[in-house]
Amino acid sequence: MRWCVILLLILFQVRCDRDSYFKFAGYDRASLMRRMTPQDDESLAIKSVELLRQKQFEQVEERLDPSVKNADLQSKLAAMAEMFPTREPASIKTVDASHSKGSSTTSVTLEYEFSPALTAVDGKAELSSRSWFLAQVFIQKKGEGKTIAGLFVRPISESVEVYNEFTILDKGVSQYAGLLLAILVSVFGLYVFVLCARTETGKKKWIWLMLMVPGVCRLTVNWTTGHWSFTPLSVQVKLLPLIANVTCTAYGPWMLQITGPLGAIAFLLWRKNRVFAAAIPSQVRGSDSAPTQSLV
Repeated sequence: MRWCVILLLILFQVRCDRDSYFKFAGYDRASLMRRMTPQDDESLAIKSVELLRQKQFEQVEERLDPSVKNADLQSKLAAMAEMFPTREPASIKTVDASHSKGSSTTSVTLEYEFSPALTAVDGKAELSSRSWFLAQVFIQKKGEGKTIAGLFVRPISESVEVYNEFTILDKGVSQYAGLLLAILVSVFGLYVFVLCARTETGKKKWIWLMLMVPGVCRLTVNWTTGHWSFTPLSVQVKLLPLIANVTCTAYGPWMLQITGPLGAIAFLLWRKNRVFAAAIPSQVRGSDSAPTQSLV
């Protein structure tokens, strides 16, 4: 049990370093996003937001889908454009891209970073703070063409990369409860796996070991928000018999995934019944061989 806990903690620390996680698979964040994001969709999203930031509303409107055009369109575009600082951004990068299965709409999220700059306030020069903005663009494919089906802009207090990093401090009860549950079920799964490997069961040992690798059902904890979700119809196969798993995207939140250790539980029940069944004949034989006493 002691070595199971030590091995689990080492693996957990290694897998929670995002850069090492991607380098192990031969990627970095930028190359992974390029692999996930269609280049034409990304180009359309960046071009549309840049036109909005430069207040070229007529050209933005030309790219919009007719379903989102209304009488308040110009005022909404102007309000979003006013959110951006007037200076040029220090960086523009794609932090998320998603496409729903069976849908013709792709969502591309861009992060705009603006460096600090000197501004005049009441005749005095002050250094503004670094700022970040998220621009989410929904691109809808219609035939051979594409239109903008949605455009949203909002400021954020820090970069997405920092916001979604894995940190132990400053988390809530939901995250700590999920982490504790992940450690407990992982230690349990690894312990039972080692116990099965050391148990003399003949050829049945390999069957039980294979049954312990997949996890059934899945409980997911969003490490950034603390939100829990449950997927009842899920079977997840891992290289190691760890029932908890840690995953992430290039810039998204870390996800703790905990699957049910049904194979380990079934083995413990089978092993308990096997030990109990083996103990009954010995007790019977012991009672038969014991000397009898008579009053005669």
